[in-house]
Amino acid sequence: MIIFSKALADQATVWKALRASETCENLPPDLVRFSGMARPVVMWNLTRQCNLSCDHCYLDARGEARDELGLEEGTRLIDDLAEMKIPVLIFTGGEPLLSKNLYAYAFHAREVGLGTALSTNGTLITPEVARLLAEAKIRYVGVSLDSPKPEAHDEFRGVAGAHARALQGIRNAREAGLKTGLRVTLTRDNWFEIPALLDLALEENIPRFCLYHLVPTGRGAGIVEKDVTPEQRRSVIKLLAEAAVELKDREIEILTTDSPMDGAYLLELLKDDPRCETVRQLLTNAGGCSTGSKVANINHRGDVHPCHFMPQVVVGNVRERSFRDIWIDNPSPELKALREMRSNLKGACGSCEYLDLCGGCRQKAFHFLGDMMEEDPTCILEKNPQSRVPGSPTTL
Repeated sequence: MIIFSKALADQATVWKALRASETCENLPPDLVRFSGMARPVVMWNLTRQCNLSCDHCYLDARGEARDELGLEEGTRLIDDLAEMKIPVLIFTGGEPLLSKNLYAYAFHAREVGLGTALSTNGTLITPEVARLLAEAKIRYVGVSLDSPKPEAHDEFRGVAGAHARALQGIRNAREAGLKTGLRVTLTRDNWFEIPALLDLALEENIPRFCLYHLVPTGRGAGIVEKDVTPEQRRSVIKLLAEAAVELKDREIEILTTDSPMDGAYLLELLKDDPRCETVRQLLTNAGGCSTGSKVANINHRGDVHPCHFMPQVVVGNVRERSFRDIWIDNPSPELKALREMRSNLKGACGSCEYLDLCGGCRQKAFHFLGDMMEEDPTCILEKNPQSRVPGSPTTL
């Protein structure tokens, strides 16, 4: 996750709200990384059910509910995560609002002091749903919207009317007092629409704009040809960097995720800029690819993955062992390898000057080259960029 607004304009209101209970913020710098490893952000796929059929779904979600954790199992998991004091638990799916246990989990998390967020397609957020989510003290609701054009979004999401319902869902959540975010997955079909989507977020007073990169997992592996070119990706990253500066007085936080190389490219844009070292320190503290350390995934069956884009790597199951035992006390060889990956990365990633703050995407390396320790072949770094971030003395 690269928060452009925080790095370039010291604007990160939603990020602060999400981390409100994170007690490791005051730890010495040399302990921050360890704390992140011990207490990751956890994404929990409550269900594989979904009312949409998105082209890129990493879970390959379908309209079925089978072998999900039961209420008692899920409640026990929440207690475990609360005792560990993880920064935040993200309820996701499939579509988490189709889970019969969502509200029980959300209210229990509230009672035990565990901060939660919701990742949703937004189509099921009625005013009543929004009220319940607010009562459960959900800190953030992220809603996917992939085009300003309803027909384009609906085609990508597989259901007519999805755009209108998602937008209304955002409005309902906002009216209930919930912090909301517009999330877009970048493809060759919509990369040129990012300015219009950002304008939409501003018009709707949505306080967070989050760009997701396409990762070849689940159904996403079947549409890799829809990923953007390096030139298109660079142009979008530069646009968002510019927007973060230009909109620093507006209540909006701009960030990207699923692509740690965005931070490295941002530093390329900031060469010879007085902000460069400060931004580099922020990105180094964030740590780049955090699979298996600062992020974790638990699927609907209780399988634990290093991240939600690595279904092929199962490091334990919370039905058999506590999450703490899986993650901290007795980590698997795969987890240990990922936590030490910067000493073992191959190719361009292993020799990159930005290794400490990037590390590439390990799932992309696995998909394209068959080895999680290989270089990320989608890298967008340029050694001689032709333009810089506005405000820099070297802006052309």
